[in-house]
Amino acid sequence: MLVHNLRRYVPLYPVLGLLGACAQAFSVVSSCNSSIYCSGELLHKVQLARIFPDSKTFVDLKLKYSENETLAHFAKLMHDTDQNPSREQLTNFLDQHFSEGNELEEWHPPDFDPDPPILLQISDLKLRAFAKSIIGIWAKLGRKVQDDVKINSDRFSFLYVPNGFIVPGGRFKELYYWDSFWMVRGLLISNMPQTAKGMIENLLYLVEKYGYIPNGSRAYYLGRSQPPLLAAMVASYYSATGDLAWLERNVGTVEKELQYWLDKKKVTVEVKGNKYMLLRYFADRESRGPRPESYFEDFSNARTLPNEEMREDFYTEMKSAAESGWDFSSRWFVTAHNEVGNLTDVHATRILPVDLNAIFAGALELAGFFRNKLKDRREAQKWWSLAKYWRSAIENVMWDSQDGVWYDYDSLAMAPRKHFYPSCVTPLWSAAVEDYNAPKYAERIVKHLLSSGALDFPGGIPASVLHSGEQWDFPNAWPPSQSILIGGLDSSGNEEAKRLAKEQAGLWIRSNYIGYSTWQKMFEKYSSLQPGHQGGGGEYGVQDGFGWTNGVVLELLQRYGNELVLHEQPGDLTPNIRLVL
Repeated sequence: MLVHNLRRYVPLYPVLGLLGACAQAFSVVSSCNSSIYCSGELLHKVQLARIFPDSKTFVDLKLKYSENETLAHFAKLMHDTDQNPSREQLTNFLDQHFSEGNELEEWHPPDFDPDPPILLQISDLKLRAFAKSIIGIWAKLGRKVQDDVKINSDRFSFLYVPNGFIVPGGRFKELYYWDSFWMVRGLLISNMPQTAKGMIENLLYLVEKYGYIPNGSRAYYLGRSQPPLLAAMVASYYSATGDLAWLERNVGTVEKELQYWLDKKKVTVEVKGNKYMLLRYFADRESRGPRPESYFEDFSNARTLPNEEMREDFYTEMKSAAESGWDFSSRWFVTAHNEVGNLTDVHATRILPVDLNAIFAGALELAGFFRNKLKDRREAQKWWSLAKYWRSAIENVMWDSQDGVWYDYDSLAMAPRKHFYPSCVTPLWSAAVEDYNAPKYAERIVKHLLSSGALDFPGGIPASVLHSGEQWDFPNAWPPSQSILIGGLDSSGNEEAKRLAKEQAGLWIRSNYIGYSTWQKMFEKYSSLQPGHQGGGGEYGVQDGFGWTNGVVLELLQRYGNELVLHEQPGDLTPNIRLVL
């Protein structure tokens, strides 16, 4: 999906030598060093007092005084209360020392186009009106960081970025890494290349400043990233604009981000006597303690563990699972007897994820493509060689020839994780298989998907078929998962896979249409059981907006809009809709 028709076949360089050849000297700001927003007694006392029902609220507040002054005043409060301030005293302290962040101002994207050409590609008039409404949401989600954040950066948890951008929506007021990919794609489809470029340049800015892209643009997200989709965003923008000068200015930063993943996240596993390097999610261990934005939840769960060492390991595992974007899911649970498990069973750092490695293989291929476009054949071959290595490692470690599917791999148990997750199709989506093999893989994947039962739901493909109560599990269906699975099947070259892709696209568009028609909202996630209804579970309520949801629907309407016909029964409060493919 992402790099088809870009591949070049080159000799495989010795991989360790290649890593040395690619290495660049750059500093990484590993984790947050704030004694207010990320660690310390003030954070601990406030979050455990549950002054705010959402742990994120406190760490998004602005300091009225410097950090040192605030901590000195808090030390006095602790002294005066014999280290045990009441909830009322803590509330008064917060009122005196913190205020609403107000980091962002409303921003109208300058290239907003209410009637872009994509609308004319959608034959059904109701679907065309639906797409127009979604495009209109971009203008409502536009934000720009206030200058105060740049001037007084020590007073905010917000990490400054220079350009206006689209926020996901709801409680998510900042820039998030992997969300941005589907928003950028949606913006390009909406004829908004300037806004898309600004969003990508914000991410490039973060790489230059911190050495990598944090999970989100908050200090408390430092120490963890998200799926490495920067190269794919750059490729999407270049494909839409052909701006070679822009690509030349930014290719080094793209490579710097790839090098961060190679330096910080790779692990070696031995399978059938051969050793392979692959990536896993692994938050910086210097970032100790609970996740600041979910402090109360993490601390409470950790109390069930018997000692401090296990609790610190738990905090690292939670941050590492959050790095995946799948926070949280049975996908990261490792239990003794293969039962579903709970959050204290999260062991993300031992699991080698299919999607992470497939996205990374695609990014390596794209880095070679960028260098080749810039006439730097030698550098292109280095990246292409490493991409070829990564594709081979994915095939040898993750492909299960018996079941006909890619599985995540448990590096400690030295065994595949044999559960359905829609991430299993990512190698087809990110072109992390050799082109000539894609139809063969797709044929097997189709059989696996049909036998899994995961395609049998009216509201989209669930994140799993396991009901754990976590939000990245059954029955929740997530926009990026639909995009990856549908896109992977559609680009595979297998006719049955393409048919299934179109069928699932119709179900997803129908679900989103029902939800919007009923509630005038696009949700962050949906129920696979009740089309159009919001999903549930997890640590916070369902958010609306919603950046990546909008982007995925526009992507599917761009691909299938000329073939889809909506049939609506008049008079129904909840539209009874069927899509004719």
